[in-house]
Amino acid sequence: MDRRVFTRIEIPGAQIQYKKIGARNILNILSKPVDIRNLSKSGLCFPIDNSLKYGDAILMKIHFPDGKQFRLKGQIRWYNANTSDNQHVGVQFHPFGEQHEYNPIEALEYLRRMNGLDIVKPEHPEQ
Repeated sequence: MDRRVFTRIEIPGAQIQYKKIGARNILNILSKPVDIRNLSKSGLCFPIDNSLKYGDAILMKIHFPDGKQFRLKGQIRWYNANTSDNQHVGVQFHPFGEQHEYNPIEALEYLRRMNGLDIVKPEHPEQ
């Protein structure tokens, strides 16, 4: 049974880098970019290694094919570890708003406008 309120879409070329929030490791740097499996205005799904678990708060840098990037915070709400080759997490974005602790409103507006078809890398004519 799918309990999602918002439709998730696939955007080929969209990638994410992430790290745990509050990790006490000095080398707590963003991960290597990985492809986003699907996303919506409320969250996203992507493949992981064993570094994250249910409930972890994470900082994400999301890269879209059109060049737009956002830094968002969220929490792991779903974890699939069926096999070591097919591990995915579902992340729920933290609230959007004007205060420092919230995700930027600009990102929410961008996510609301996406439909998976118009978020493509811009083509520049040969000069």
